Parts: sequence; C-alpha cells; structure tokens
Amino acid sequence: MKIIFTVLLSILFQMAFSQNSDSLKVELAPYTSLRGHFGVYNEEIEVQENASRLGFEVSVSKNDIRYFAVVELGISLFKSNQQFNTDANTNSGFLAIDNSQENQVFGNRLGFLGADFGKYGIISVGKQWSVYYDITGYTDKFNVFGGKGSATYVANSDGGETGTGRASQSLIYRNSFGNLKIGGQLQFRTTLNDHLFDGYGFSAQYELLKGLKLGGAYNRTLLADLVIDNFLGMDDHPEYYTFGLNFNNETWDIGLVYANQTNGDLSEIVVEDELIAEVYDADGFEAFVKFMKPKYAFLLGYNQYDPDLNDLPLQGEFNTRDIVFGAEFKPTKRAYLYGEYRIAAGDSRLELRETDVFTLGIRIDLSNTYSKNF
Repeated sequence: MKIIFTVLLSILFQMAFSQNSDSLKVELAPYTSLRGHFGVYNEEIEVQENASRLGFEVSVSKNDIRYFAVVELGISLFKSNQQFNTDANTNSGFLAIDNSQENQVFGNRLGFLGADFGKYGIISVGKQWSVYYDITGYTDKFNVFGGKGSATYVANSDGGETGTGRASQSLIYRNSFGNLKIGGQLQFRTTLNDHLFDGYGFSAQYELLKGLKLGGAYNRTLLADLVIDNFLGMDDHPEYYTFGLNFNNETWDIGLVYANQTNGDLSEIVVEDELIAEVYDADGFEAFVKFMKPKYAFLLGYNQYDPDLNDLPLQGEFNTRDIVFGAEFKPTKRAYLYGEYRIAAGDSRLELRETDVFTLGIRIDLSNTYSKNF
C-alpha cells in the first residue's frame, strides 16, 4: 500500500500545479465493505453475496479548491442462484438490458471526477449516485432488503441509464445554502437518441429541525422517438418524482419515501416463444426505522410498489408488499453480524406469492485516509 501511495503522490505532484510553489495537499482514501450471508428460503439454505465493494478516493487540494476522483468496484465473493439486495446490481441498462457485468468477479459501481469549490458548490462527472437518490436514499439502508418501492433500481438495473440510481455518464452540481441543499443533474449517455442531453433531474432538501429534513426530487429520462414508438406500454419519456422525510440522530434513523413513475419500469413476458418487454407506470412507498446503540441495532421497514397494468397484456397482477425485520450485533467498530427477515405479502410477476426469506451474515468495513502536503 505504501508503494502504491508513493507512486500516486508522485504522479499527482507532477501533474497538478507543479509550476507554483504554493502548498499542495494530496489525499488517498481506500475503503472496502465485504458482505455475505446465509439465505434461508423455500426450505433451502444458500450462501449468498451481498453487494460487497472495493474503492478509493484520491484528491488534490490547492487554493481552496479540491479536485477528486472516485472509483468503486462491486465484488462477487460467492456465486449463488439468488441475490436479494437490489443495490447489488451492476447492470445499467433499461430497455436494452445490459447484462455484460452479470456474474463477473468485479463490476463497475461508481467512477467519477469532480471539483469542490467550497461555497460555490461541487461539480462531478461520471457514474455516480443521482440527485434522485438524494431522497430515495432516506430508506435504502437495510443490510439486505429494501429499495423496491422507490423506483430507484428499475428494470432490474442499478438505475444507471434512467439516472435514478447510480446515474451513468452524468454531470451533477450540488450546493448548500444554510438549511437548504440542492442538486441538479444532466446525463450525456449517447449521441444517437436525437437529444442534446439524455436526461435531467433536480433535488432539494430542507432541514426543518436539527436532524429532521424534508426533501423532493424529479428525474426525466430522454429516449429516442424510435424507442418510445416501438415498446409496448410506453407513450412518453420515463419520468420520476419522489418526496421523503428523514430524521437522524445518535439513536434513531427514520425515513419515509413516496415515489411515482410513468413509463419508468418494465416487465418481461414470453409470447409465442418471443421475449417481450412491457413498460408500465407505478406508485411506491418505503418506510425505514432503525434504533441504534454502540453494540447493537434493530431495524424495521416496509416496501410497497403498485404497477398500473391497464391496457397491458400481462397475465395477472403483480405488486410488492414487503415487511422487513432486522438486527445487528457489533462487537467491533469495523465488523458486525446482521440478520434480516423479509415477509413478502405481494404477488410476483409469475403470479406466485413472493417467498419469505431469512438471512444471517457478516459485514466487514475497512477504510483509511493517507495525506501528504507538498
């Protein structure tokens, strides 16, 4: 690690402002989160991966401006038939579903560059958490389950193409003005869809009281007219909005999120041996409650998602009604045991009741920051 850090510092020192004798601060912050569990469902037990990741942030600070780059890779520690964590997806496609990273040992989760101008805000570009997730992230905090009612990880993806999750090829600006936080987002995914940019969104959060904030976000994905005209159920560009409430202190973390999307999610069916994607609208709701102590924590939550299937030839209804219970035991600051139980009362896309699942696992979080002044 020391050799790698020394090399990175040398390169950055040569590239960044070498012509000026002013102070230059360089930082490297590597981190990893390794997670795995036993999943018990359908009277079977399986060892499962749970969205492990490895990453680092490198930054150069000079004259009150901090330039930074972030890289984060998803790690597949185990191969399993099922994965219940929606955040674990590294496929970014929506209509043309991109499965190029599926089942690989490493997958791209994040990769972006940016600059922090202090009171003038932060600008970043690349694959990064969206401004829509500024709000839906209020409830996406379970170890395994959750994130199914906020229209964040739509179409079995990481929300990359739609710009709702880890937004691909995005330009984001964020700033704070007292108790108000704002964010704006543009996407530049392709030059082949007849639009100058390929999506846009914004978010706003206001701290009503200490630890209590209210927020809202809007996101619109722009697609080529040819795509809209030729996909079943789609009559316009995908559109998403969400509202949320979050309270957080040393003991409690409570979140509520409502979401609505039009033309923003899809289901796949087989008709006469042909795979067809059908796009639909939906409303969703998520609730999350966590009671925290230094050595342990308890979690409780609810996810609801109601697709609007009018005029679509889907066989039967499907929806989400998940109740989640969980607990954490923390013998050390860097590692803990977790257990979560999902009671699934909704109907799946196969007209079958979704299965109840119990998980018991381990999570190890490691991070450090190395800095040097020149």
